[in-house]
Amino acid sequence: MGTLRQWCRPWVVAALSGLVAVGVVEGVAGSGPGGFGWGVLGALAGVVALPMITQLGLLTGAAVFGLRIRHVVIGSLRGIATWRVGRTTITLRALPLELASEIGPWRSPVILRCWLAGVTSAVAGIGAVLACWLLAEGSFGRGLLIAVTPLMLHKLWPRRAPLATSTGWLLFGLPRMEEPQRTEFLASPLAARAHEALQDGDVARAQVVVNRLAALHPGLDTTINCQITMHEARGEYAEAVLKLVGHIAAADLPPRELSYVLAGLAGLGCCAAESGQLPADEVLPIARKAMEDAISLGYPAYRLNGTKGLLALLEGDADEAARLAASGADHATSPLSKADDFATLARAHMARRDNAAARTALAAAERLAAWWPRVRDVRDRLHVA
Repeated sequence: MGTLRQWCRPWVVAALSGLVAVGVVEGVAGSGPGGFGWGVLGALAGVVALPMITQLGLLTGAAVFGLRIRHVVIGSLRGIATWRVGRTTITLRALPLELASEIGPWRSPVILRCWLAGVTSAVAGIGAVLACWLLAEGSFGRGLLIAVTPLMLHKLWPRRAPLATSTGWLLFGLPRMEEPQRTEFLASPLAARAHEALQDGDVARAQVVVNRLAALHPGLDTTINCQITMHEARGEYAEAVLKLVGHIAAADLPPRELSYVLAGLAGLGCCAAESGQLPADEVLPIARKAMEDAISLGYPAYRLNGTKGLLALLEGDADEAARLAASGADHATSPLSKADDFATLARAHMARRDNAAARTALAAAERLAAWWPRVRDVRDRLHVA
């Protein structure tokens, strides 16, 4: 439901605004009911088309200028199919009316490459708007113009929220980024390579990259987050939680970055309780509060369904845990987080005494990351069962 609400809210606002605007314009133009209907269709078409065009422009810029395209999502709601093209994961969802992607720095010069990708996105969007102004006719065309023009202006407004960066921020915010965020951005290619090594299951290679990152940028948020991820990759959840709590206490993190850190703390706290590395009665309230605070700072609630599922499992609600873990796995963008959610789903099925379903979930997790500590732990528990 979280995903449905997230998709519907901007859609409904844009659609209602379009209806009002089209009604006014068509009323002034003297069009009849048929004209109004075509105007509404044009507005809805613009609401769908322009974000897709700017996103295609961003993907094109990323490919041309050497950025890493991690994930491309076509559509909303329930996942239908997932496949990989090279190192890019592509997910097709049930309602193919939007396009989203995860793109990140891969090699220097980082800021220039990202800025050029933003320019490509802006050129694609502005080109589409100009084409509408030049070519669109009739009620449908007026509705299209009413939708695409303010939408493009909105996209050019610099803003950055959890899991969302506007084209305008890439154009105007990125070049003016101040320290320490600028250094964080410049260090991101090394962090991306460590992440890539973990995706391949090569923990030793990932540690070499993280050690290099620590030597170049000691104390940087990016470095500390990578070190915490290495603890998680080894199943050292208590060490990861303690390091992350210390980092939150010591650093003055902006709200966007803090939301990511709190979301990570929620998941790691649950893992530490599950493994017995920290007392559940002490760490689970911290995990729950971290999750609530992350959501209040703008982190999408549905992206925490896997963590919510593990928390429900630890609190004894296996049915709710299975539902949330399945939803988390469906919407996870990283193979490691998806494998982790499948591990939670397998454990929830085991708690429901459905070992056949647990084996199915475990097989899905093993296809993604058989080496991941929680996947190994579930495999051992299931074999004993």
